[in-house]
Formats: sequence, C-alpha cells, structure tokens
Amino acid sequence: MNIRKRKLGRTGLQVTEIGLGAMDTPQTEEGVETLQLALNLGINFIDTARDYPGSEFLIGQAIRAIGPKDLCIGTKTFNRTRDGSQYDVDKSLQVLGLDTVDLYQLHDVSSLESWERVMQEGGALEGLQIARMRGLIRYIGLSSHSLEVLDQAITCGEFDTVMVEYSAFFPHANRLIAKAKELDIGVIAMRPLGGSGRMSSLRSRWASGYQGHLTPAKLLAYALSNADISVAIPGVRFPSRVRENVELASTYQPLSATERRECLAEAKLLYQ
Repeated sequence: MNIRKRKLGRTGLQVTEIGLGAMDTPQTEEGVETLQLALNLGINFIDTARDYPGSEFLIGQAIRAIGPKDLCIGTKTFNRTRDGSQYDVDKSLQVLGLDTVDLYQLHDVSSLESWERVMQEGGALEGLQIARMRGLIRYIGLSSHSLEVLDQAITCGEFDTVMVEYSAFFPHANRLIAKAKELDIGVIAMRPLGGSGRMSSLRSRWASGYQGHLTPAKLLAYALSNADISVAIPGVRFPSRVRENVELASTYQPLSATERRECLAEAKLLYQ
C-alpha cells in the first residue's frame, strides 16, 4: 500500500496525508503493535502531546527500536508561559529520544484569554521561539477549537502550522483552511471521523442495520478530499483501525460535490 504525501505548508516537510493521532494509543494492550504497524505501513506523521499519558513514551520506544527514519513528530505543550513551554520541550526531547522535534505546537489555545496569554511577552510562544533558536525544534504550530483564535493564528505570521477540527460533522473551518493554504501554512485536520463518540455511535447504528452514507471510509475520504489539508490524524488505538485507514488512504478517490453534500446532510440530520 502506498500512501500519498502532501507538503506541510511552508515547513517543506512531506507528510503522509493520513497520520496517526496517538492520544489514546497507549491506553490499550495493543498500543505498541498499533504504533509499529502504522510506521511499517508507511505513515510518517505522528501526533502527540506532553499531556497525553504515555504517548510520548510509547513513541520514544518505537524511535529507539527502529530509528527516526522519515518520521515527523508533532507534539504540543499546554503550558502558557515562556519558561513552561521550554521545560516541556526539554522533557519531550528526553522522552522521545530525539535531539530535535520537527513540530512543536501550543496545545488547545481555544479562548481569546489563552491566546493573549501565549502571545504576550513571557508567553509560551516566546519559549518555543527560543527553543527553535537553540535548534531544539524546527517549526512552531498551534492547535485550537476556536475559529476566532485560528483566524488570528493564521494571519499573525508566527505559526508554520495550525491544527483544526474538520469533518463532515464539523465543516465550519473550510474558509480558514483555504486561507491557511493561501498563506502556505500547514493544516492538520483533527477528528476527521467526527470525534466526541460519534464513531462509536455510528458503529452501533451499523450493527442495527444502518445503511447510510456515513461509513468510516466515506468520512475519511470527505476530509482527505479537501486538497488544502496537509494531513488528517484520526485517533487510533487498535491495529485493525490502522490497516483500515491506510487501505483507504491508498485507494480512495476524492468525493464529488454531490457526495460531499450527501455526507454533510446526513451528518447534520444525525447530529444536530
């Protein structure tokens, strides 16, 4: 299986258009197998964070076992201060077993108050800028669930990437994704299958005979059909899900406008 790659904005990094969201990967007995399979099948973008229990540690084990190869790690700090974010960078490097992290992001900056804190003098952005000058990280990003904050992050010129929620259930970031693309900012799409328990709910519907448009394959294809996205990062716990995702990413065709409208209409009907 051959996963296509896309450019992660102005970083120039070539990342597989489907990555692995590793927040919950360590929470199952199959976590090591899941991560190793993702790497063996060619996924080269792994999303993690300092605050995801065991996630950086699990990834560090894999890196020590097989080497960093062509791997791009994107991790994050919840700290809002200069000193706090620098501390987290040092801890990430230690746990991951790396000399440099490709992408370090400010985590879940989803209120204007948080935005002002990280952007002010002595804020977390300043800490990441210092870490970049020291050669500890290469690029700086931001994740957010606020369209208002994302708009400011995209236009301020300080961030190489943004992480946005994007799926048939949450298409509202379309305009900002296009804007980021215009400014050559990499876009990482989180929750491409819906998040918030929607996939578990849909699996229960399928078991009861549901035959609608919203299958995992169709939902992932919906996100990947947006050419302005650099990489989609479905969260994965089990090896079987990795195989499903990689098979789709290797074989899907972009959805037509009609198919996209059908997905949106059904997602809105099921989850008002």
